[in-house]
Amino acid sequence: MNITIIYGTVRKASTYNCVQLLLNNIKLNIDIKVTEFFLPRDLPYFCRECHSCLINLENTCPHFNDSNYIITSLDESDLIILACPVFKCDISSNMKLLLDNLSYKSIKNKSNSFMSKKIGLVMSTAAGAGLFYTTETLKKNLAFWGINNIFKFSSTIYEMNWKDVNLTTKKKIQKKLFNLSCKILNLYTNSSPIKAPIINKITFLQKRTTFKEYHCEVIDFIDCKDYSYSHGKNIQ
Repeated sequence: MNITIIYGTVRKASTYNCVQLLLNNIKLNIDIKVTEFFLPRDLPYFCRECHSCLINLENTCPHFNDSNYIITSLDESDLIILACPVFKCDISSNMKLLLDNLSYKSIKNKSNSFMSKKIGLVMSTAAGAGLFYTTETLKKNLAFWGINNIFKFSSTIYEMNWKDVNLTTKKKIQKKLFNLSCKILNLYTNSSPIKAPIINKITFLQKRTTFKEYHCEVIDFIDCKDYSYSHGKNIQ
């Protein structure tokens, strides 16, 4: 199983540790290849909203050389994980930056998109409030990309650091993550072609009509050079 994980921060705290617990459960049953990206380290640029990626090829984007590493990894993955702790009741500004740069994926993914065959997972932890809004924002963006099967994990831990979380809470988290890993493995081993979510169909049809009125071409993605970070190591 190929897994791509995008973290909304470079800080390896509670959300990061929850992801690692999940990976440990999965790799006990199946071989996995994990590629990790940490924001803003792996994509430090703001979207310029020039719409060049929509009107022309994606490689006309000013940040293509940086974002393409992430895009290629996402396209080759079986499981895509967006992991972001709660920042002031919302996703981090770094995660928002990434979602802005990849917004064109919601337009070019048609109803028969290969993205619909992938498994999505959003993960978030918080010391207090904001979990529901944060995970719903992440789920919505995965749905816009064309992913139909999306799982969610969230936990309020009431601590700023993972080492301060009490053992009872960690045991509960481990149990939830074990059950979640079983669901993911069951879906992966029994996967079949599925339809893209209705929200993606509506979004694509609306935006395609709008852009065709002013621009004659919205071109599909082309494979480019693979370049990614695997467990913090730069591989090429």
